Amino acid sequence: MQIDVYDLREKALTVVVASLFVLFVVMLPRYTDIAKTWFMLLILAALGYLVFNFKQVKFTNMLERLLFAAIIMNFLWIAFTFYANGEPGRGASFVWSRHFYFLFFIPLFFLFRRIEIPDRVIVLALFCSIVVSLIDILIDLVQGIDHRLQGMNVNAFGPIQVCLSGILLFYFIKRPETLLRWVALAGCFFGIANVVFSESRGTWMTLTVLSIFFAIYLARSQPAWKKTALVAVIMLLISSSYFLPIVKGGIDYAIRDVSSYFGGEHNQKSSSLSSIGQRIELLKTGWYIFLENPLLGVGVGGFKSAAQANSERYQVNEIVHQYKNPHNQYIAALATRGIPGLALLLMVLLIPLYIAMSHKSFNRDTEIARLSIIFICLTYVIGNIAENHFEGKSATMFVGTFLPLLLAKISSDRPN
Repeated sequence: MQIDVYDLREKALTVVVASLFVLFVVMLPRYTDIAKTWFMLLILAALGYLVFNFKQVKFTNMLERLLFAAIIMNFLWIAFTFYANGEPGRGASFVWSRHFYFLFFIPLFFLFRRIEIPDRVIVLALFCSIVVSLIDILIDLVQGIDHRLQGMNVNAFGPIQVCLSGILLFYFIKRPETLLRWVALAGCFFGIANVVFSESRGTWMTLTVLSIFFAIYLARSQPAWKKTALVAVIMLLISSSYFLPIVKGGIDYAIRDVSSYFGGEHNQKSSSLSSIGQRIELLKTGWYIFLENPLLGVGVGGFKSAAQANSERYQVNEIVHQYKNPHNQYIAALATRGIPGLALLLMVLLIPLYIAMSHKSFNRDTEIARLSIIFICLTYVIGNIAENHFEGKSATMFVGTFLPLLLAKISSDRPN
């Protein structure tokens, strides 16, 4: 029997890429340091593929090339403003250990366009990732350990769980004939449980906005009264979550924080300033830094030193001396790399959103990918208001892997 070497090689490469992807996804939320190893191997495989298949670049459309250019320019501008500002603080680690890795979005796109990971593998990987996280959290709760201190920061953990849950929900909706859809639905519910356990108020608000948007978007062909009724039901479900002790405690705490801050607490000593009060002071600091450095910012890593040097002049609480970022991605971009930095960041987030929203789906596979891209982009577009997600590695690795995976599925120039 003659062995087809080419076919054997293709299957072996598919197994390797799929295995690295699964290991990365399952480990990422709660075993982030281990996940970094699998991420490194995955991006090295992608880079190797692109080096030996560079001619694939010409088989891309204008929007894909625009996205690649935006990603490259975004990193180059971050690096330029860092060095132009005298390499402030710990900025080198931000540049080369965080922002640099988003460049691998490009080779991953070409790898995933050539090696398509089967849907059943994606669904099972996402389900296992969510379940591993949930079990790990429940074990911590039983043992009396603060589960929020394990794995990645809860404000990074929450959006990833939202994205995984959303993707699984689309698999449930768009694949009604398969048994795997029930696995997807169960994973979606478990993922929402993880979001609740994260106790990330910013993530809860993001999930609320996303739920309303997608209820309207998915029901856009329905009569107005049905869309209104659907939104009303969703709002009722979200409102009823207030009666969960973990949610009620977080909301009540936030209300007290806001009241105390605007009651004059921001003028008090750092130790008595509420968490929301700290964030408001950080936002004010970041805005003042931007106003004084509108073109280049102060460079990544420069926020803390600029805050320490100017807090008295800005008339903000000295608590800002302790933080490296202002907890808002847009203000962080303005403060550390100026108006061009914010514009490039928005291009990186909004071009994939535009590609997905303008894409005409002809089958269920591409429709799931299209909706998932929209969901991920909006999760971070909204979530970046309360956090500076892309100053950390977790969001960079997650978005930098999942967006190229999904964009490759809807690419009009996919090779045969």
